[in-house]
Amino acid sequence: MHSQNIVDKLKALTILPMVIIAIGFVFFIIKSYNDLSELNQLQNSILKIKTISHLVNELQIERGLSSGYLADPRDELRSKIAKQRERVDKAFDTFIKTHSDSQLKSFYKLERRNLVHIRERVNHSQITLVGSFNYFTQLIKKMQNYYFEVTMHVNDVNVKNNLQAYTYLAVFKESLGEIRAALNAVFSKENVNQKLIRKAISASNIYYSSKDRFESTAEPKFLNRYREILNMSEYIWVENILQKFQTDYKNNLKVDPDRWFDDITKVINELYKLENYYSIEIDKYVSIKYKETLLQLVTIALIILVITILTLWLGKKIKEDILHNIILLGQYKSAVDRSSIVSKTDKRGKITYVNEKFCSISEYTQEELLGKSHNIVGHPDMPKAIFTDLWRTILNKQPWYGIIKNRKKSGESYTVEVTINPILDHNGEIEEFIAIRNDLSDVIKLHEELENTQEDLIFRMGEIGETRSQETGFHVRRVAKYSELLGKYYGLSADEIRYLTLASPMHDIGKVGIPDMILNKPGKLTPQEWEVMKEHAKIGYNVFKDSTKPLLKAAAIIAHEHHEKWDGSGYPRGLSGESIHIYGRITALADVFDALGSDRCYKKAWNDEDIFALIRRERGKHFDPTLVDIFFKHLDKFLEIRETYNEMSNFMRS
Repeated sequence: MHSQNIVDKLKALTILPMVIIAIGFVFFIIKSYNDLSELNQLQNSILKIKTISHLVNELQIERGLSSGYLADPRDELRSKIAKQRERVDKAFDTFIKTHSDSQLKSFYKLERRNLVHIRERVNHSQITLVGSFNYFTQLIKKMQNYYFEVTMHVNDVNVKNNLQAYTYLAVFKESLGEIRAALNAVFSKENVNQKLIRKAISASNIYYSSKDRFESTAEPKFLNRYREILNMSEYIWVENILQKFQTDYKNNLKVDPDRWFDDITKVINELYKLENYYSIEIDKYVSIKYKETLLQLVTIALIILVITILTLWLGKKIKEDILHNIILLGQYKSAVDRSSIVSKTDKRGKITYVNEKFCSISEYTQEELLGKSHNIVGHPDMPKAIFTDLWRTILNKQPWYGIIKNRKKSGESYTVEVTINPILDHNGEIEEFIAIRNDLSDVIKLHEELENTQEDLIFRMGEIGETRSQETGFHVRRVAKYSELLGKYYGLSADEIRYLTLASPMHDIGKVGIPDMILNKPGKLTPQEWEVMKEHAKIGYNVFKDSTKPLLKAAAIIAHEHHEKWDGSGYPRGLSGESIHIYGRITALADVFDALGSDRCYKKAWNDEDIFALIRRERGKHFDPTLVDIFFKHLDKFLEIRETYNEMSNFMRS
């Protein structure tokens, strides 16, 4: 029975970390998969933006040429338009071949057919300047709307900011394209087209506003290239024309339309190059992040695989060693005189014989033992009730079996497995007693090591919950020490204090089930996010609720109740007063005290005066009044713990 208990505990010790590892791995896989999917989708979106940008750039040129041609149908312009249309068609083909989005492809195929119809009307001057201008402008805006859609759905802050700046740059460039097309027609005709002038004025307003927005959002490396464009002689000339146009558009401004179109096109082409540089840099960043996420996933998977294999191998090895030792102990029993610790006593319990092994383990000589009772090796930790039962059993002529903790001559303890058999004479009366012992010190030590390993795993599991929310292990260490001190002054028993101290680090283990985007959100949580966050108390409770181990039962209580409040306003069950377990009340105060004094992703550390003021205000509301009084009565000891387990001070000591 004893050996089976050891094996059962070993199985539990092996299974528990495996379950925790499996849960953590599942959550990590889900998160990594979502991250990779998002990054892959973002890469596809950036590729679409690049091909759309190229198509838009070519359409902008065709719009300008078409406006100039409709204003002045010269053969030279007809030739330029024909070549430009070929480039536009090639850009359409590239987009349709590159992307698999059926809905998007259908849109571009339809627009391409519409474009063919518009071109025919331009060729035969069957469409007005304004009509041609409006068609191309509306088509370009439809295409550029995709930039805004992608930006809205990006979670990565760096990518989102760069896409926002990229979009402003695209709008800035498009407004220049509109101005190019409108004024190209205006400068090519003797009679001023008031509708085109209004179009140019409207585009100019968008040009300056989007220009300002781009300059305020773009990163320095992009602004450096952008300033090079502003210093181009072509840009300076174009800007001068725009200034004159805005102040004197009512008069017929004389500008060479060919120079106007060529110079502003050079500027727009440079802006297009800057657009390409933007998309390349964004794509490069996303690609690196995708590889890093994939590498992280593979690395963690390999680490978990190695840990799993080692855990299973060590568990099997320890189990084999324990079973081997038990088998050896059975063999020792079959060879009593040769291998067991043996003693004999008379009917009064005086030692009449001890073998060499008894002397060796007890560190007493035969002369020191003979004639004495076994009290000479008695240990003060042994309950008197055990010996009362022992004597009652053997005096009733029945064998007694048990585990006894003894003390050597040096004071060191040892544990033996004892079988005491009454030796009866021929009349059936007790002649003497023989005790056959097996030394279990190594087995007990191994058992204690297994228990300690289990306790260490519990502590490290608590650190896992804190690490996911970007906290350090020092937080759970301090909470454990604060809880131990509160439990001591509250008057808990030694066992209760021990379970409280070891289990309190598990208070936030349920955070392994909370998504990172909520857990590490720097700002205030929304009501929906807060409801998800509160679920960590139930998750932590569910991990341990079915265990029969006192330590794990304590962990379940603490995880479940450390957010309950004395006045009943806490969660998850709204318990109040002493209906909240003392473990939960103690951990609540310890956790809040330490959390307020620590930096978190959503707040800075409070100073001590503000922390103490809050704890006093929450006496009888959030916290047990008795515990608050204990806290302030022994405040120096709590501050000493905080200093001892302070991250920075420990780092400096190391």
